[in-house]
Amino acid sequence: HRARNLKELVRKEAGSNCAGAKVRVTLLNRGDDGFQRDVYGDTITVERSISLRGGYNGYKLLDDQLKEKSRSKKDLDAMLDQLNIQVENPVAVLDQEEAKKFLMGKEEDKYAFFIKATELERLDQTYASAVDNIQDLEETKNRVSSSMVESKANVKKLYKEWQEFQELEKLEDKILDDRVLFAWSAYNVLNGKVHEQEKIAREIDTKLAKRQQELEKAESTLNVTDDEENVLKERMNSLTEEAKEAAGAKSNLEAELKKANAPLKKRQQDLSHMKREENNAKKRLKDATRHLQDARNQVIAAAGSAKTEEARRIAKIQKAEQTLAQARDQVDPLQESISLSLQKYEQLEPHVDQAKHNVSQVQSQLYAVSKKVKDLKSSSGGNSLAVFGQKCAAMRAKVDSMRRKFRGPVVGPLGAYLKIVEGKEHLAKIAESAIGGGLDRFIVTNDEDRALFMKLRRDVNCSSRECGVNQMHPGPRYKIPPPPLEGIETVASVLSISDDLAFNCLVDMHRIDVKALATSKEESEEKLLIQESSGREFIRGGKVKEVFFLPNGDYWQVKNGNRIMISSEKKLRQSIGVDRTAAIEAAAEEEYALNEELTINKKKGG
Repeated sequence: HRARNLKELVRKEAGSNCAGAKVRVTLLNRGDDGFQRDVYGDTITVERSISLRGGYNGYKLLDDQLKEKSRSKKDLDAMLDQLNIQVENPVAVLDQEEAKKFLMGKEEDKYAFFIKATELERLDQTYASAVDNIQDLEETKNRVSSSMVESKANVKKLYKEWQEFQELEKLEDKILDDRVLFAWSAYNVLNGKVHEQEKIAREIDTKLAKRQQELEKAESTLNVTDDEENVLKERMNSLTEEAKEAAGAKSNLEAELKKANAPLKKRQQDLSHMKREENNAKKRLKDATRHLQDARNQVIAAAGSAKTEEARRIAKIQKAEQTLAQARDQVDPLQESISLSLQKYEQLEPHVDQAKHNVSQVQSQLYAVSKKVKDLKSSSGGNSLAVFGQKCAAMRAKVDSMRRKFRGPVVGPLGAYLKIVEGKEHLAKIAESAIGGGLDRFIVTNDEDRALFMKLRRDVNCSSRECGVNQMHPGPRYKIPPPPLEGIETVASVLSISDDLAFNCLVDMHRIDVKALATSKEESEEKLLIQESSGREFIRGGKVKEVFFLPNGDYWQVKNGNRIMISSEKKLRQSIGVDRTAAIEAAAEEEYALNEELTINKKKGG
């Protein structure tokens, strides 16, 4: 079975069309000690697939009908343990290599054979694995504890608010009691008012009865005969007729007065109109008088113009001579000022030329620095979100449009928050390979946001593998240890991660703090691999679990004291940009300084 990897176990005689090989081992599963007989039946078949073209490589457990029941390594280990099959025990399964070590090996090899045969090695590996698990659990516990500080404070705050609400409920009960007492007090007050009003009503009824008696008594004393009453009625009718006649006479007099006033009003209107015409006539007379005077002045001026023409010419000549003398007086100091300006110009001309030369140099430097800033920005990873997944840009836009409906922050895609630290670009591809994909995933912080995000995924028509979602507990950024040795980096030290949720997700889900990166296999083994005399192997540094190295992204790990080498079948690619923030800031500062210098030189040269 000599081969460097699993693929070389498939014989070349199988032909170029061979996709791989399968190895099956069938075990009896009868009796009371059988492994899950209700699932597998009387036999269990273990099938190992070896794919030549990137298919499934792993174990399958088949029942007695050769139907697949499990692919879990845990089920395989549980079956081997229950059936007491010790695959790695050289006494139980003795291959050619182990036999050669036993017969011809050194004492160290025989000792290693002994501890394997007596299962001391397995116990030691189990113990080491338990210690590793305990360390991992301790780290997880510490991280969770640090992230729960804010939640504990929130719980205390909510408990305090709950107590306040309890007090409010007590106050509400008291308010209900007070409302009942208030209703009864209002009833008592109104009842007292009703009694008072009833008392007043009884008094009024008494007075009314008394007044009715007095009225009846007065009517009895004022009764007159029918004749007297008729006389009074006739007198009243006559007075009414007289009043009507007086009202008619009044109306007639008012009509006559109105008719007499009509000519007077017309005369008043005519008077107002005549006054307006009088005012207009006065204005026209005034204008005519002014025009007449102007005409007279023009006639007088025309008569005397021939005599005064010569005098006007002489006056103009004298005025021109005076103006010329004044101009000469003004030109003399201007000539002196011009000569002084020429002297100053001759003195400043070399400085101006030097300033112009400086401006030209500074402009050239400024152009170079501006181009440098643009180049740095273009190389800092400003790619579109499509490099992380075809639906990332659409999903990001959908999330942004529904931002107000999310209860907590939504982070993603993960790749948008990652940059390669400047100076570590040579490790960018294996860092991305060590992450293992998932850069198109998003992060939410509660169940409601997760449900809303899944709805948006359906709206964007994402497949099951596109734009997945992780749910994280919001909290501060994890504190992780630095790289174990100088010259060895971890994925976390190579990446610059701008968001705390994205950082914590990569630590929890992708374990970027325990994956080391090296430039070669030899360097990784030289600096990180520890080999004991007993043959056991360890990774130096304590926290590191996997070591990736260039050029192909292969990696190795140590499990139960044995090193396992895993080759990468995927071609390395880089979609994470380089963090040029510091360089861009320095170039921007240089650009600002050059702009200031350019302004100063322009002032000097202007």
